[in-house]
Amino acid sequence: MITTRTTQPATPGIVERMADKMREMGQNGIPVTVDSLAEHSDFTRAEIGEFGRAAADFAKANHIRQVAA
Repeated sequence: MITTRTTQPATPGIVERMADKMREMGQNGIPVTVDSLAEHSDFTRAEIGEFGRAAADFAKANHIRQVAA
C-alpha cells in the first residue's frame, strides 16, 4: 500500500497574521522594524526573521489606501 504524508505548517497563517499586525502598526504611525514588531506583538524574533520579509511583501500587496471623498 502506498501512502503519502502531508505535513501542515507549524504556524498556519503566520505570514497573514504578521502582515495584519504590520499594517495595523503602520496605520497607527508606528514604524515597523524587527524590534518594534517584537515589542508590539507575540511574534518571536526568530519568527520575524523567518517570515518577516514575506509578511511585509504580503502587507504591501494587500494594502488598501483610504482616500477621503
